[in-house]
This record gives sequence, C-alpha cells and structure tokens, in this order.
Amino acid sequence: MSHSEKLLRLLREIYYIDRREGAALQELTEGGEVSARTVYRDLDALAQSGLPVHFEPETKRYRFLSQVFLQPLTFTVKEATALVQCVQGMCKDDLPIRPDLRQALEKILSSLPLDSQKQVDAGRQAVDIRLASHPVSIGRGLFHLVEQAVRERRRIEVRYYTKSRDSWTERILDPYVIAFRGRAWYVVGFCHLRGGVKLFRLDRMDEVKLLLPTFELPKNFSPEAFFAGSWLIEQGDRVHVKLKFAPEAARWVRDEHFHDSQQMEELADGSILFEVSVQGTREITRWILGYGGNVEVLEPEPLRAAVAEAGWKMAAMYSK
Repeated sequence: MSHSEKLLRLLREIYYIDRREGAALQELTEGGEVSARTVYRDLDALAQSGLPVHFEPETKRYRFLSQVFLQPLTFTVKEATALVQCVQGMCKDDLPIRPDLRQALEKILSSLPLDSQKQVDAGRQAVDIRLASHPVSIGRGLFHLVEQAVRERRRIEVRYYTKSRDSWTERILDPYVIAFRGRAWYVVGFCHLRGGVKLFRLDRMDEVKLLLPTFELPKNFSPEAFFAGSWLIEQGDRVHVKLKFAPEAARWVRDEHFHDSQQMEELADGSILFEVSVQGTREITRWILGYGGNVEVLEPEPLRAAVAEAGWKMAAMYSK
C-alpha cells in the first residue's frame, strides 16, 4: 500500500473518530474497507503521533481525548432564522438566562454573511414566540448556583417555603435537573428530609448553599419519565379520569392534545367521552372548571364531588 493511500485512510479514521458521537470499530473497518487488525495498528500510530484515542466501554465507541479539528460554525438562513425566532422569544421575558441568550443571538447573527443577516432579520419579524405569560422572576445568582450543583452533582442546603403549609423548612437536596413548566422554574431532586424525589420551585428557595458531598444521578431517572403522568407538574397517586363534553365544548376539545394518555370517543349526539390517567387531580380540576357546565365528570366519584361542590359554591355566590 502506498503512503498516500495510508494517509487517506488515517484522515478518514480521524474524521470518523472526531465526530461528536465518536466511531465504532465497524464504522472504521467498513469506512476504510480494512480489517480490525489494520484499524488497531492505525490507532497505535495516531497515539504515537500525539493523537491518543480513548475507547468508551459503555458506548463501545472510539473518541479523541481532545478535539482534533474545530469545525466551522455554519447555518443556513432557515436554520439561523429558526434559532433567532426561538431565542428572541425567550429574551422578551425576565429569565435568568436572558443575558446569555442575547449574547448567543448576536453571535448567531454575526456568523452570517451580510445578505443572510438581512434575510434572517426579515424572518425574525415574521414570527412572534412567547413561551409563557409573565414567568415568575428569580435571581441569576440563585439560578446559576443551583445549575452548578446540577452539573457537578453537588448537594445543596436550602431554606424552602412550602406554600400549602405556609411554613419554612431546612432541607438537603440532591438536585437532578432544573425544569421550566408553566410560568415557573423548578428543581427535581432527592429530598433527604422527606426521603424521596420531590419537586421544588426555585423562587421559594432561600439561603441556598453549595455543599461538598456529591451524589450519583440514578440511572433510571429522566425528566420525561418524572413528569409523564402529570397534567402539568403535579405529583401524586395515579387517577383515571373520565369526562363527558357537551357538543358545545366538544368542538374545542376534539382536535387538541392535552396529555399523552388521553383517549377520546365521539358520540352520536356530538358530545365526546374523554379519558385520561394523571398524577393527582388538583391541576386537572382547574382545567375542568374552565369548561363550566359544558363538561361532566363521570369518574372518579371524589373528583365528581369536588367539581360539584365548586359549582355549588359559585352558584351560591352569584345568587346573592
């Protein structure tokens, strides 16, 4: 084999390994049409030349210990416009990440040719995005301290206000992830006081301290799984809810996706049977009450009674 052919093979292997996801042995052998023994010799040659390759047993992929080539940042006009539209939408509200978003926005625009910048400017004015109406404000210092704890898997000590009990408690938390839902920022983590994974609002935290002890993130934890059964964020016992929407409300419900577990059945008179399984009933109760007399709770009985009681209270209030 000539030196030029070997050089081309090595460059091809460097390209595969330097990708974000790294490279599997099969990709290296098939890409260069060589045997695994040849690939192993090439990896030794790369290490001797100052490009050590690391093998990850978990993913079974090869990676460089540091980036070999810095890929140029390039966006198409459509890609840049989509990013700018989303980023500028989040910059409208008082979010703790807004200053960083604004800097990122300027970097995206400055990376484009002048003609492309003009096209992106036109596109950003054509779409208006707002993720939440007046999100709850929190300090940047608090946000970044908790974010640091999440990244470094560090425990935190907090003084936390529980609104339902109108009381403050001292807690030690293992913060797993920061989540934005509805109008507020939350932390999902293990609470050593309660002995379980709980949900905490960032704006109800005070005197947050970063502790030295670290923790291991459970392998089976994911934000998607944690919130999967919630109507929005509520945690509680799983409840199967069955509703009947009158034809007047059915037209507004029929084509909407409210929850991953929802099932709908359209009846002959134009009404809709709506079934869903959620964790807790506080949030879905508020949603049900928004439809007034155009929805009836069929199951479960405690939820039916709670909605009926709310209706009686409203009727009594307005009858005075």
